[in-house]
Amino acid sequence: MLLFLTIISLFILVILLLIVHDIIRITKDLNYINQNDTNGEVTTSTSFPIIKRLAWACNFNLNKMHLLKERQETQNKQFNRMLTNLTHDIKTPLTVSMGYVQLLNQTSTGKQRQDLQRVQNNLDSVNYYLHYLMDFNLIQEKDKNLNLKKFNLSDVLQEELFNYYDQLTNKKIHVKMSIDPKVFVISDEMMFRRIFQNLIGNVIKYATAEMTVELTKTNKIIIITFENITYEKISNSALLLNRFYTADDSRANQSVGLGLSIVQSLVTTLGGRVKLQTDNNKFKIQLVFKHLYDIKKDETN
Repeated sequence: MLLFLTIISLFILVILLLIVHDIIRITKDLNYINQNDTNGEVTTSTSFPIIKRLAWACNFNLNKMHLLKERQETQNKQFNRMLTNLTHDIKTPLTVSMGYVQLLNQTSTGKQRQDLQRVQNNLDSVNYYLHYLMDFNLIQEKDKNLNLKKFNLSDVLQEELFNYYDQLTNKKIHVKMSIDPKVFVISDEMMFRRIFQNLIGNVIKYATAEMTVELTKTNKIIIITFENITYEKISNSALLLNRFYTADDSRANQSVGLGLSIVQSLVTTLGGRVKLQTDNNKFKIQLVFKHLYDIKKDETN
């Protein structure tokens, strides 16, 4: 009798050990699948019905999750494609309209000029938010594919400042520049241009009197600084990087304050970081990049 009980106990122990082994195996498979991008399934080393049912239930949920993920990726691609086409379809007639208004404004007088100016202001607002849509879509696309090439970052920054010369002059904003020459980098030029455009646009919208722009290179660290005085006091600098915050109280119900949030997203995508400093009416933003280039000195001369 004792021998029989001993055999039964050993048999039950073996079964329990096999079940525990399979549970550990299934847990290990699930952990691997959750931590890696894979379409794998959990497996078992025994044929116990209860373990088979557990594995089947796990794999059913995994397959369902994979299917939902594929559908979501397809929908995201379709949405990004639609957004790209939509912004380009809007931008072409918008650019033509702005050009016509500028031409008409040169020969208009009195009330007609005032009406044209109102039209111009509305077109500028549409263009302002259109660029936000384009930047939002750019962030979604560039998170996956960067167009890396060698270019002169110093020239790009100066070109963008020159492109906004008329708008800065109209706002009576004096620009002080201190840009190290021939700072060559290997990165995505278009994304850097959009960063500069957003920062300059932010200056035009909020700054008064003067702005300072610096680009310095020390060893393999590049620091880009934009500094200016604002019309409004800045009470909480941390909020400025919030996607849905605007420092302009008069537009609190109209603007979603995407500018600096987009800059932060683009800078992060390029491997940099943003440092923001404010003191009442003083605003200073620094973009810090490391290892953007690996170019021999003779290549940059």
